[in-house]
Amino acid sequence: MKLRTHVTAAVVLFLLINFLYPVTSIIRGALLAGAAGTVPDLLDYLTGRHRGIGHTLLILPPLLLYSLKSPENGIPLLAGITSHILLDLFTVHGCPLLYPLKDTPYHCLQRKKRIKTGTAGEWALLSFLIAVTVVTSLVSVGAPDDALNPQVRNSSREGQCRTMTVDIQVDADRDVNVTSYHTNGSESILVDFKDD
Repeated sequence: MKLRTHVTAAVVLFLLINFLYPVTSIIRGALLAGAAGTVPDLLDYLTGRHRGIGHTLLILPPLLLYSLKSPENGIPLLAGITSHILLDLFTVHGCPLLYPLKDTPYHCLQRKKRIKTGTAGEWALLSFLIAVTVVTSLVSVGAPDDALNPQVRNSSREGQCRTMTVDIQVDADRDVNVTSYHTNGSESILVDFKDD
C-alpha cells in the first residue's frame, strides 16, 4: 500500500477508537496516528528488509504497555502501527506477522482478490477510507447532534442564558392557545385565538 493509504487508515482507526474511548483531542491523536502509520515501513527501511521487523506482531506488545501507561500518546501510536499491519495483510505480498521467528507471509484474502499497490483496488480502498474519515470526524465532534438537536449545542451555554417570564392577559370571549418556539437560539411566541 502507498503511504497515503496507510496514513488515512491510521487516522480512521484512531478516530473509531477515540470515539468509543476518548483519550486525546481528535487533531492531536489523528496526527500521531497518521505519523505512526508510516513507522513500519520506516523501520524496515532502516533495517534493510522490507516487510520485516516493522511488519511483525512483536512490535505491538511494547506499544500496548505504553498505551496503558500513557493512553493519550500510546493509543494513537498503537492505532497507526496496527492499521499498517492490518492493511498489508490484504496485499499481494502479505505480512510476516511472526518475523523473525517465522518468515512466512500471512494474507487475509484469496490470491486473486489481494490488493496490488497503486492499482484501482487500492484507490477504491483509499476512497472508502476517506469517506469513513469524514463521517467519523463529523460524528466525533458531534455534528449530527447539532444538526438534529440544536438544544444540545446550546445546553453548554446555560449559564450565559437569561430566563424571561411573560404574563399574557387576553380579554376575549374565546379560547386562546399560546405556543413558544425555539429555533436557532431565538424564541418566538405565537398567540392563536380559536374561532367558535
